[in-house]
Amino acid sequence: MWINIFIYFLIFFVICKLIWYKLLLVLNMKFTANLLDFSKLLQKVVPAIPPKSTLPVLEHLKFELKDNILTVVATDQDISIMSSIEVQDGVSGGILVPARMLNDIVKALDASSTFTFSSNEDNFDIHIVTTNGNYTIKGLNPEEYIQLPELFESEKPDISNNKFSVSFSEGILQRLANKTAFAVSTDEYRPSMNGALFQFRNNYIYAVATDSFRLVRAKSEDEKYVFEEEFDVLIPLRMLEFLRKISTEVKMSMILGLDKITHVRIDYDNTVIVSRVIDEKFPPYESVIPQNINAVVTLDSKVFLSTLKRVSLFASNFSKLVRMRFENNEVTMSAEEETSGNYAEEKIPCQYTGEKIEVGFNWKNLEEVVANVDNNETDNNLIELQFLEPVKPVLVMPKRENPMLLSLIMPIRI
Repeated sequence: MWINIFIYFLIFFVICKLIWYKLLLVLNMKFTANLLDFSKLLQKVVPAIPPKSTLPVLEHLKFELKDNILTVVATDQDISIMSSIEVQDGVSGGILVPARMLNDIVKALDASSTFTFSSNEDNFDIHIVTTNGNYTIKGLNPEEYIQLPELFESEKPDISNNKFSVSFSEGILQRLANKTAFAVSTDEYRPSMNGALFQFRNNYIYAVATDSFRLVRAKSEDEKYVFEEEFDVLIPLRMLEFLRKISTEVKMSMILGLDKITHVRIDYDNTVIVSRVIDEKFPPYESVIPQNINAVVTLDSKVFLSTLKRVSLFASNFSKLVRMRFENNEVTMSAEEETSGNYAEEKIPCQYTGEKIEVGFNWKNLEEVVANVDNNETDNNLIELQFLEPVKPVLVMPKRENPMLLSLIMPIRI
């Protein structure tokens, strides 16, 4: 009898051991990766990690490995990024990895180094083995990670069946973000200006930004822009900064909650970015765009910017005022630092239609607006400044048929 009990106990013990080792095999994640691919993956997701957080898990990357596909998630609860790469010799599992520590290690490695990652999910130690060394860092239980809403679906959105989605050709969305980001207000007391307004219309899309001193509207035209209904979405500046880095084809779709757009989702390559949108009403900017023009000046933007750079050296550090006088196909640009008496004046040629006009500008704001009209936006570096009155907003336009960029800048009363 005792022998039978012992045999049963032994069998039970062996079975438990086998189950335990099987669990360990499943739980202890391991993979080998191409270091360059892994580094690029980190470059995509780490920017979503907050500098500091009251939730320690947000300073970690969530690793999940299945079928030799490593998926990494990062979030600050406003922006979430998920990206994946193929790895070798993978053992499925998951763990939370200190983001900056891992990123610093990978940056410091030689580009030709091997890279093997493994984790012990009994104590959540992480082991990294490279050509010349091995490193151990402390991870966290992946079950401690915050529960993200259903923002990351396994399949990319079907653009053809989603009335709030659009596909952008290579570089198009990047351009819209590049052209507007500089004009977004960083004043936290003006949340309605803390992002760029994207207006989705049939055959064209506008991206608009303003900080109340200048305004820019970039346009993209395409017959494939067809929507069941027109809609607007206000995309935060931080999301724009991510979009500025994406030069490939992009799919953008809106996520709705309680019958309104709550998030914008970007799909490209093997990466998904999801951002909250700004739930504010953008200022009615159309009303400030001049409909009547009394004077027009056409000039070379490169010559104008180089002259402005020299003259601005003499402007007041406080007001940044540069004066401009337009008459007789000539621009006279001047600045004076009143305390020291330092003064500069230069003249450059232009084509001018209208009566003599003198206007003052914050040179820094003007420089950014004019520099934004690059060679891709205009022909032969030519731009137009269109005036109504010296104290009214000034239009800055590329000199080309059907321009895709419109800018406004407020003058300084002199």
